[in-house]
Parts: sequence; C-alpha cells; structure tokens
Amino acid sequence: MPSDSTLTLFIPDLFGFESTFSQLSAEEMSSLPETRFPILEKWLSRGLIDKSSGSNDVVFSEFGLSFDSNSEQKKDKPYAALSLLAEKNPEVNIADFYWLRADPVYMQADRDTVLLTAHEELVLTQLEADKLVEKINSHFIDEPWTLYSFGPHRWYLALDKPADLMTYPIAQAKGKNVNHFMATGDDAHYWLTITNEIQMLLHGSNVNFERESRNMLTANSVWLWGGGYLPDINNTNIIHDKVITENILFSGIAQHCGLDVLPLNEKFSNHIQTGNNFIVLDMLSEHIQNSDLYRFMQTLNEIETKFLKCCDELLLSKKINKIVLLADDGTRITATKKYLSRWWKRVKPYVAYKNA
Repeated sequence: MPSDSTLTLFIPDLFGFESTFSQLSAEEMSSLPETRFPILEKWLSRGLIDKSSGSNDVVFSEFGLSFDSNSEQKKDKPYAALSLLAEKNPEVNIADFYWLRADPVYMQADRDTVLLTAHEELVLTQLEADKLVEKINSHFIDEPWTLYSFGPHRWYLALDKPADLMTYPIAQAKGKNVNHFMATGDDAHYWLTITNEIQMLLHGSNVNFERESRNMLTANSVWLWGGGYLPDINNTNIIHDKVITENILFSGIAQHCGLDVLPLNEKFSNHIQTGNNFIVLDMLSEHIQNSDLYRFMQTLNEIETKFLKCCDELLLSKKINKIVLLADDGTRITATKKYLSRWWKRVKPYVAYKNA
C-alpha cells in the first residue's frame, strides 16, 4: 500500500513568462538553455487541475490563517509580523504591535519616473543597517512607532496602532516605476511624508557617504509593505507537518502554525519521505522581477532536476501518495500514480501550456 504522505510544492511565478513564449520566434526559442521539462510537463498534462477563485489568499488558506479583507482598518496582509517570527532573537513581543516592513532600497530618479532598482543588491552589513536605523529612530523619537533591523535588508516598523494603508510587496515594485505602486489609504499621506523625511536623513548619513566613496549603491529610501497584526489560526485546516524553505515568510508562517521548519538543502530527499510536507521553491521570482527569461529557464531546469525528479520517483515507487503543485495564482495540480498513468492524455510542452 502507498504511503499517505502528500508533498505540496509551492512554485511562485511558475507561469510568469506564459504570455512571452507565443511571441518568440523559432530562433529566439532555440537560443534558450532548455525548453522541455519532462516531469513538470507530465504533471501539468495529466494531473488533476483546479483553479481557486481566491488565488490572492493562497498562502493564508493553505495554512488556515484568517485574513479579513473587509476590515476597514486592516488593509494589508500581515507579511511583516509573520516574517518577524522567523528572525533571530527579536527584541519585542510581536503580538503587541502592528508591524510594517520598511526595507532599505535604492531609488533611481529619471525625469518623471523613480525606479526601485536595488534591495538586497545593496549588500548592506548589519553594522551599516544598525547605524541607519538608529539615525532614523533618533530623528522620529516622538512618533508612535519604532524601527528595527533584524537583518541588514529586513527592517520592521512596530506601530502602536493599526495603519490604514494598502501597500505593494517589494517584489512587485522592484525594477519598476514606484509611482505606479504608491500606498493608498487614510494614512498614506502621513507615511509618504515620513518616507520623504527618511530619504533626506539617509542622504545625509555617514554610512551612505562612505558607501558612495567606495562607489557602492546607497540605501537612499525605505519601502513600506506587508502591514498587520499576527493573524489567527484555524488549525483544523492545516494538513502539513513541516515546511521546507529558505523563505523567511514561510519560516515564520510555519512557526506561527506550530510546524517544523527545515532548510531546502542537499538532505531534501530524506526530509520528504515522511509526513505531509510543504515545500517552497521560489527561485523563479527573481528572474521575473529582472525580466530575465534565459535565467528563468535555467532555474526551472534546476528545479526539475534537483527537486521535481526526486518527488516523482517517490510517487512512482509508492513512497508517497500524492503530489500537489501549487502556483501563486491559485492553480492547484494534483498528481497521483493513477493520474500520471493516463497515457492517452498527451504531454504538452511547458512553453505551450496555457494557464487559464
């Protein structure tokens, strides 16, 4: 009898270049490093497909986290509070505050546009981050919030009360004109004013003067996103036993839900042979942000050979019962040995797959 174990593989931006493939010439297609992915294509073509209408809440529904989208005060999804759970030695009681990410970024002005061109690419040291955060906190000492740096590129605002603010995750704004991603809500004007003041402070900081002298990018602004309190949990909806990830948000979600967290490393095949596992394979998102189709296809090939192949072998050998491929648009593809044996369903190329 097969094991009852289920592997859920969450692959954000899996279909991020879908509309691009039909526009490529044969010559352009042939220049890509890899265009066929036998295991992924088999799952997509023969698995059972379901498209959720609540695609934007896929992370929350998967882990039984409540998110009241009709609340007048709580506009964002609480990515900041959840991520903070996975930070090392946070100095505050997370549940007592409303949290916002306020990540250091480099903004590049160009005529009528302002581009968010760098975040982790700044390669800040923790010492540099601490100095910048201390400068900001000292200037805004009378404001009802405090800024923390629990990682060089992950800064958090602890607010005494909720912010009526709807923001965009930094991944959506990176590389784009930030004028199209401005926060909205009753508190948006206040935070725009605060952000502008922070930009002036950062411009005059010794840290940035020193970085400029070494021809390094400066942290000349912050990006606010992911505000909220820690959400409630409905444990009856959680089927997972552990989360395998390098993503700090999912590490925090796992901790919030009382699940084990394991790193995504060379022991992957051993970790997934028991229990119900949720695996985050988020390597493609960087290439979507950079509009880099070549590296996207290279990375998808690495995902196929390093992870999907292992999962497929476990399924076919009956060491696991089911694989669920989950995309961030709500697409859910269930693969079982029975489904994959449907030889009459033609396996279509990944580049021809239409995620409708």
